[in-house]
Amino acid sequence: MISHNNDFAGLNSLRTKNISEISELIKEAKENKKNLNIDCNEGENIEHLKIFAENQGNCFSICKNNLIKRFEKDIEEYKNFSYKNNININEENIKKLESDYKYLENQFCFYVCSKKYFHLLQDNK
Repeated sequence: MISHNNDFAGLNSLRTKNISEISELIKEAKENKKNLNIDCNEGENIEHLKIFAENQGNCFSICKNNLIKRFEKDIEEYKNFSYKNNININEENIKKLESDYKYLENQFCFYVCSKKYFHLLQDNK
């Protein structure tokens, strides 16, 4: 059972206050409510950022692994081609290819994964 004594005591204390004091209490209550909403939004924003970071991290790992597999496949094809055609394997070509793949990893994977999960950072309006 809810006690109404506290409610009445609160109302009686309001009756003894002047308009400016009541206005100040209302202003304080609104400010407190506004601060609660800000705290709630910050929590939601942090959760959105966490989800974004996790998804982007997973996407980046998958992209990176796919590029590593593709790099290994390209190296094997290059070695097979060189062997079949009696061409010496040029280590400089392999290093350049590896450098190109690292660039792809850093630029392409980051860009694609950022675009893919950018919607998670948008306002849910």
